[in-house]
Amino acid sequence: MLSVSAINKSFGGVHALAGAALECSRGEVVGLIGPNGAGKSTLVNVISGFLVPDAGQVRLEGVLLQGRSPQQISASGIARTFQNLRIFRDLTVRQNIEVAALRAGQLHPGRAPVMRLDDLLEMFGLADRADEPAGDLPYGTRRWMEMARAMATGPRILLLDEPAAGLNDEETERLHQVITLLRDKSGIGVVVIDHDLTFINNVCNRLFVMDQGRLIASGTPADVWRDPTVIEVYVGPGNRADTKSAVEQGG
Repeated sequence: MLSVSAINKSFGGVHALAGAALECSRGEVVGLIGPNGAGKSTLVNVISGFLVPDAGQVRLEGVLLQGRSPQQISASGIARTFQNLRIFRDLTVRQNIEVAALRAGQLHPGRAPVMRLDDLLEMFGLADRADEPAGDLPYGTRRWMEMARAMATGPRILLLDEPAAGLNDEETERLHQVITLLRDKSGIGVVVIDHDLTFINNVCNRLFVMDQGRLIASGTPADVWRDPTVIEVYVGPGNRADTKSAVEQGG
């Protein structure tokens, strides 16, 4: 299990995280949601070692992780994707994924990959484009490749930061199917950050809701969307109408 508790992180006088918390077991998909600026990506950056927290604990299977480098945390079994895609544009799709797999083998030799390269290419719809330069791919296809690269490292926990951003309805539904298949086939735990609340409601077993750096609610989607604090955050003055429809769907 990934267990994140009482995380604080400040930038100057700004408290980006104040007691933030999250849990994810292997074999489940959890959503991390909240308005823009709630601290979601900051929390993922702490979990993955790209930021050092001021206080709190990050543990995987009981082992304390904070203070370790991103490479060490990857070696422990946590993989992630990024809002701003990080790819090797001049390498082919296959080579991008191979680099991730080779790097993972260097970090934790002897650990078998969760899935074979050809299986990853097939699962993420990349088999027909395996030998194309990654820089020539459309944006949505690059997102699939980044997820395939993350899976090539053999993670126990996969962190997906805005995976549905820029995807159309058909691609978002396929993303839902792929995440569910990954969970069922490999037994990994998946943490998803996204603003598409319909997608989040459909794919996640549990939700963690943040606002202003704090955890304000957690539970099943049905329970969370009945929480008065969550309703106020999402459908209060100034919030978008589509979040209201998602709240109504969740309730």
